[in-house]
Amino acid sequence: MEIDVIEEIAVVQSVDHSWVSVETTQSSSCQSCKEASSCSTSTLSKFFGSKKIQLKMQSTLPLKEGDEVVIGISEKVFLGLTGLIYFVPLCALFLFAIVGQYLTEQFNLNNELLTIVLALIGFAGCYQFIKKLIESFFEVQKINPVILKKI
Repeated sequence: MEIDVIEEIAVVQSVDHSWVSVETTQSSSCQSCKEASSCSTSTLSKFFGSKKIQLKMQSTLPLKEGDEVVIGISEKVFLGLTGLIYFVPLCALFLFAIVGQYLTEQFNLNNELLTIVLALIGFAGCYQFIKKLIESFFEVQKINPVILKKI
């Protein structure tokens, strides 16, 4: 059974025995899309720019500082983290909106301000909670990115 891997190019920053520090730039795949000039997602990715990500991982390849390597992460892990980061806060948004709507009806309010505010609080709160959860409990070794090859 073949495991699907998401690949990214990284630059070796330092080598300490079998431990290698690499840096990659998080970028949108929009740059290679033929519809990028008319797509709002592409416009947003240009506005927010790219973000450098540093990882430390083990490798048996003979590497030195400045080498370019291909790193990979399991597609299953990537999709799981993506679902956690995007889908769960969206569910919180809808759940808090439903609670806000219920409270609006219970207090006989004539506007939807409470619903909107609670929905945004639910979304932002859940997003921040997940962000802290990932920072605290998901180490690089648990996500298990690997250096696939030297370029």
